[in-house]
Amino acid sequence: MPGERFTLLYLRPPERAQDSGRVRQRVAALFRDRIFSDHADRLAPFISREIGASLPGEGKYSSQWSEFIRECRTPDFLDTITVIYRYLFWHAGEEMAQWWRDAARQIFAEENLAYTIDDAGGVHPAIDQEFHRNIVSAIGVLQSPRHQTIVPLIESALAYLRAEPANYKHAWRAMLSAVEGMFELSFPYVRLSVDEIERRLSPLISQTYPDPAAQGAAQAMVNGFKTWVEASHIYRHQPGAEEVPQPPADIAILAISTGASLLRWLASIDEERPRHTT
Repeated sequence: MPGERFTLLYLRPPERAQDSGRVRQRVAALFRDRIFSDHADRLAPFISREIGASLPGEGKYSSQWSEFIRECRTPDFLDTITVIYRYLFWHAGEEMAQWWRDAARQIFAEENLAYTIDDAGGVHPAIDQEFHRNIVSAIGVLQSPRHQTIVPLIESALAYLRAEPANYKHAWRAMLSAVEGMFELSFPYVRLSVDEIERRLSPLISQTYPDPAAQGAAQAMVNGFKTWVEASHIYRHQPGAEEVPQPPADIAILAISTGASLLRWLASIDEERPRHTT
């Protein structure tokens, strides 16, 4: 990318960090901005009330804020990001609050910190490496021409998750579409639903797994599949219905990861069954 810093292009940490001295130093530098000198006398006690941590010297000077940011516990540091956004939104205006949020977002992203910041300044865990391996594994299984329409949907889910901020709702919907596509490939002219899972998939269990123990476990997985579909439909937009809010990050990541696992399982079953079966 023309004009980008060398370290961002070539020395970016390969693994997301839970905390970072560089991040704290860069966030601390933000307190030299005039907006904080104008609000320091009220912001410091606000922080203390909200997160229960006192600032050195009551936070009247940027050096005291820098000391606090560099030395506080990781949870207090992350809470401070949110609480400052909230304070600025209420007392300095939306523009100042957004400046703080976007500056912190940029620092977190550039330093590859293991958190994302939502539009309201809330900090959430970023997607972990195990989640990525699960998604990549699902894509790796779906390499035949038969599955060419499924992979872009998984990649779309990943794109929504990597956005700044992450769009968990659209990512979940994209994964649901991928699972629907896989189900409809296996059972042509059939739409994915709880009833159709029971009607179409359950009878295949005894054919696919002759061992009784495996059959019992697989049938329990079918029940879990039905529950996953029910949960996913909560976040699917229905025409004429009010748009649902963003799902919590941890629930969305669990659901999307489960969807990737279901895709791999459906693909393996699909490979084993005759194509004419409906």
